[in-house]
Amino acid sequence: MKFKLSSFVARRYGQSYRRRRFISFTRLVAFFSVMIGSMALILSLSVLEGFEQSLRENAVKFTSHIHLVGFRNKSLPNYPAVLAKLTNEIPEIKSVAPTIEREGLVRSHGETEGVKLKGVDAQTEITLRPKKIIEGRFAFSNPRSQEVLIGKKLARKLNCSIGDTLIITTILTDESGQPNPLIRQFRLVGIYETGMAQYDDIYVYLPLETSRVFFQFPENSVSGFDIMLHSITNVNAVARHIEDLLGYPYFALTITDLNSSMFAWIELQKKPIPIVLGLISIVAVLNVLTMLLISVVEKTHSIGILRAIGMQRRDIMRVFIIQGIGVGAAGTFAGCGLGYVLCALQSWFGFIRLEGDVYFVDVLPIAFSVWHFVTVVGFSLLISFLATLIPAWIATRISPIKALRFG
Repeated sequence: MKFKLSSFVARRYGQSYRRRRFISFTRLVAFFSVMIGSMALILSLSVLEGFEQSLRENAVKFTSHIHLVGFRNKSLPNYPAVLAKLTNEIPEIKSVAPTIEREGLVRSHGETEGVKLKGVDAQTEITLRPKKIIEGRFAFSNPRSQEVLIGKKLARKLNCSIGDTLIITTILTDESGQPNPLIRQFRLVGIYETGMAQYDDIYVYLPLETSRVFFQFPENSVSGFDIMLHSITNVNAVARHIEDLLGYPYFALTITDLNSSMFAWIELQKKPIPIVLGLISIVAVLNVLTMLLISVVEKTHSIGILRAIGMQRRDIMRVFIIQGIGVGAAGTFAGCGLGYVLCALQSWFGFIRLEGDVYFVDVLPIAFSVWHFVTVVGFSLLISFLATLIPAWIATRISPIKALRFG
C-alpha cells in the first residue's frame, strides 16, 4: 500500500513538472544524457565483440585452429600416416588437411609483390574454410595443373584478371648454402575476397601436388597441416596433446599464436573503451541527481504538506527514488533501443567502411549479444539508483513546520 502511495505521488509530481518549463527541461536533459550514454555503451560493446568474432572467423579461413609445422621449417615425411594417426587418436579433431607453404614473389604486368605460396587441395580448402569468390572459380583443373588463386587486393595491385599469366619465383637453398631460384609460369583461374587485407594481399593458392614438385619436396612430404577442431575452446590443450603424440620435429601453433598481433590489438581496445564510456554514463546520470535536487527545491512546500498529514520519511525518500529510476530507466531503454537500431543498420548495409590495412577488416563489424543489453541496463539502473539517494535523503530532512511557514 505504501509503495502504491509513493508511486502515485511520484507520478503526480511528474505530471506537474510539465507545467514548469525549467524543471521540465532538466528532466529532458537527464533523459537524453542517460540515453546517449547507454547508446554509446551498446555501440562500443557491439563493435568490440564484432571485431573479435570477425577476426577469428576470417583468420580461420587461412590459418585453421591449429597449424602443425616442422621445427625450423623441416619438411614432414609420410603425411598420410600422420593424417591417420591424428584423426584416429584425437577425437577433438574435426579435419586435417596437408599443406605446402613457402615465401615467394609473383609478377604480372610489370608489377611484383611478395606473397605466401600455399599448396592445397582446393576442394578440401573451400569446404573447410569457404571464401567469397569474386571472379573465376576456387578449383583447379587437376592436381598437377599450373593454376593459381589470389586475393582481390593482390589482383588489383598486379593489375591482372582471370586467364592472365603470373610468374612466380621462390628460392631454395642447397646443401652448400647457395640460393637456387625457381621460376615458373601459372595461369590465374580464381580471385577471392575475405575483407582482411592482411590475407587478401598475401596468399596465393596452387595445387598441392604442383607445389610439391615446384618446391622440390620428397614424395608424400608436406610442410605442415591445417587442423580444424569441433570446438575452439580447448585449442591450447589439443595443441599440446598433438605435440606429445607426434614428438620431434612436429610443432603446433594455435590460431592465437598465428594471429597474436590482431588479438592483442582487440584486447587492448576491450579494456579502456568500456571504462571510458562507462564514465561518460556516470556523468550523464549525474544529471538525474541535478534534476532531483531541483525537484526537491521546487516541491519543498508539497513535501512539508505530505509530512504534516503523516507521510513517513521513508515514503518521501521512495517518491524521489521512483522518479529518478523512472527517468534513468526510460533513458536507458531508449538508448539501448537506438543503439541496437544503429547496429542493425550497420550490420545489414555496412555504411561505415574501414581501411583494411589498418583495421584488418574493410567494414565495421557488429555482433549482437543479450549480455551487452543486460550489462548496460544493469549498470545504468544501478548508478541511476545511487544518484537518487542524495536528493531523496535531503527531501526527508525537510522540516514540515519550516516548509509550511516559508513555503
